[in-house]
Amino acid sequence: MNLHLVKKLPKEASGLFFIIIIGSIAKVLGAWFPLIGSILFAILIGILLRNVTNVPESWDAGITFTTKKLLKVAIVFLGVGLSLVEIMKIGQSALWIILVSVTLGITVTFFVGKLLGVHPRLSLLIGIGTSICGATAISAVKGIIGAKENETAYALSTIVFFNLIAFFLYPYIGHLLHLGEVPFGIWAGTAVHDTSSAVAVGYRYGDQAGEVATTVKLARTLFLIPVMILLPFMFQREASQKGTSLKQAIPWFVLMFLGVSLLHTMGLIPVVIEEFLQSSSKFMIIMVMAAVGLQVNVTDLTKLGFRPLLTGLIAFITCAVISLLLLI
Repeated sequence: MNLHLVKKLPKEASGLFFIIIIGSIAKVLGAWFPLIGSILFAILIGILLRNVTNVPESWDAGITFTTKKLLKVAIVFLGVGLSLVEIMKIGQSALWIILVSVTLGITVTFFVGKLLGVHPRLSLLIGIGTSICGATAISAVKGIIGAKENETAYALSTIVFFNLIAFFLYPYIGHLLHLGEVPFGIWAGTAVHDTSSAVAVGYRYGDQAGEVATTVKLARTLFLIPVMILLPFMFQREASQKGTSLKQAIPWFVLMFLGVSLLHTMGLIPVVIEEFLQSSSKFMIIMVMAAVGLQVNVTDLTKLGFRPLLTGLIAFITCAVISLLLLI
């Protein structure tokens, strides 16, 4: 009977269970060592487990579910603490920074890759992933430009590597430059690659920085749509591929985030529910970063090769410096 019940469990169950355990341990450690924080502990535990132990394949579905699905739920829940008026103000102030950063980030990366002899497809994957929304952007455009699997893997690994650097480096630079939480949140939202990392970097700096980073990053994610409309004309791919990829890339959870924020602004969500959802969302972010750590294979990163990694480094620096200069 018990075996029958186990077979009925979702395939994500085992991975989710252990990620919850890792998240709980990280939360306790973060409370004990607040200067390090729960998010950092979560990603470090995940990296350690991936590279020191044999993580079971049965965890993979749960890890993917956490980084793809649970992250979006967490972001929607974060909307209960944000006024739609504030979101519009933050979005408007950051919009031109996002536009310049995305445009120059993709352009510079493409031409640097060309100078280094990196294939244009790989350069574009790295540039778009760095400038817009990391793995989501890479997954969305790979079919449009006809990227090969090894090129996609290279680009994803590069993004993961520089996300880790941003996680450690950005808060240090923020404190060094005496950035307030709002400007730091705008910087994290416009420069850190993946949504999960941008949100985590923001919350590592402070709650207000995390809220601002979330809002700005979601606005930046929308820039994927015009990029995906333009790319087929450059690569002359089939219209059917374009339509499928574009539909899959539309970030519907952004609209849900705005909808929840509207309900909060109108005062339609009870305070008790808001507090519960905000607390839940923060723990989900810890879980997401544990799952991200579980995806980091140090051996794979060392196999990247020099030129794609250098291209990624220049893309990373370009986005970080441009957005910071426009902000200060």
